[in-house]
Amino acid sequence: MPRFRVLAFVTLVTCAPLAAASATAATPASDATGATRADTTPTETTIPVTDTTFVWDLEKEPSECIGFLPKPGCGKEPQQAGDRGGALQWAVFGVIIAGVATVGTVLARNVVRRDREIARRLRNGG
Repeated sequence: MPRFRVLAFVTLVTCAPLAAASATAATPASDATGATRADTTPTETTIPVTDTTFVWDLEKEPSECIGFLPKPGCGKEPQQAGDRGGALQWAVFGVIIAGVATVGTVLARNVVRRDREIARRLRNGG
């Protein structure tokens, strides 16, 4: 029964922020005058387009860079933390590696503990 309580607690802690976020997103926000966000946002927005030519932000010619695998010199340095190869991507990689290392450590520790218990039972005859 204690494992069920832990599982229920972990599920609740995991799902509660998601439920709160979806409930907050579903309700319209209001400002100081009481007008909701839907009342104050414009219904039609036009953005003037001055140049329709797409410019590749690459170091080389785009025709040399198009392919299945990224080629050297065809990318760009990350400008923000969320860009490809940026700090956030490295942080996620580190968290994944730490998680896998934690699982491996717990697994190895439990196998050693089990083996010691089996050896102890065999020594004591039963």
